[in-house]
Amino acid sequence: MKKVFLNEFTAKEIKEKLQNNEIDSAITMFGACESHGWHLPLGPDIFVPTEIAKRTAERLDKTVVVPGIPYGTSIHYNKFPITVSIRYETTIAIAEDIFTSLIEHGIKHIIILNGHDGNIPALEVAARNVKARYKEAVLVYIPAWWEITGEQMKEDFEVWDGLGHGGEGETSITMAVRPELVNLDDAICQMPHDMIAISEHASVIFDIEEITETGAIGDPTKATMEKGEKMLNIVVDYLVNLIKNLENRNWKYDLKK
Repeated sequence: MKKVFLNEFTAKEIKEKLQNNEIDSAITMFGACESHGWHLPLGPDIFVPTEIAKRTAERLDKTVVVPGIPYGTSIHYNKFPITVSIRYETTIAIAEDIFTSLIEHGIKHIIILNGHDGNIPALEVAARNVKARYKEAVLVYIPAWWEITGEQMKEDFEVWDGLGHGGEGETSITMAVRPELVNLDDAICQMPHDMIAISEHASVIFDIEEITETGAIGDPTKATMEKGEKMLNIVVDYLVNLIKNLENRNWKYDLKK
């Protein structure tokens, strides 16, 4: 099997690949450790991006995968055990340091694959800070991979376009990635109907205990491994095509052409 994770290569191998222009981009991943309901493990937010990134890099010639960060900013999930939450400032600092390390070693094309909603603002801040310092770098941010599947699987999902923290979609894709860690016998449907009904153009800044008794929302009882595999394929295809397109453009865009 092809090696794709940065920490699986020796320093000699990496040095030679950089010298021979055999590494052109890196996928970075950011997750969380928090409750996803009684039926799921605490780690889907890192397990899923890791599998997505691995499958993506295996189909590309010059892309490596940076080991993911398993903790995120999860202050809105603190009610349930055991959330390990780091501050927004910490997430920003870790992300900036990772991006900077890659750039200073010559990898200036960085894909940011986020697996956790609480990281979204912090990772954008980090990416913008690094871009301001390294104008030659290209940072491409995928803040919410689940939105990619939601658009393409409306006919597959039975409830709420598969959305939800530990809902139909996330449970399905976790079953595809780590089936031994999922227990559907403990799955409970918990739909935040009032929150959904407010407005599609407004976001409620909620604490998870206000809308669920288990740490999950959505309907995980509708999850299947088949849906999860389809989700994985959709996101991987999207990322492969995105990176190939950027490679074909020599990572140039707009006035950089």
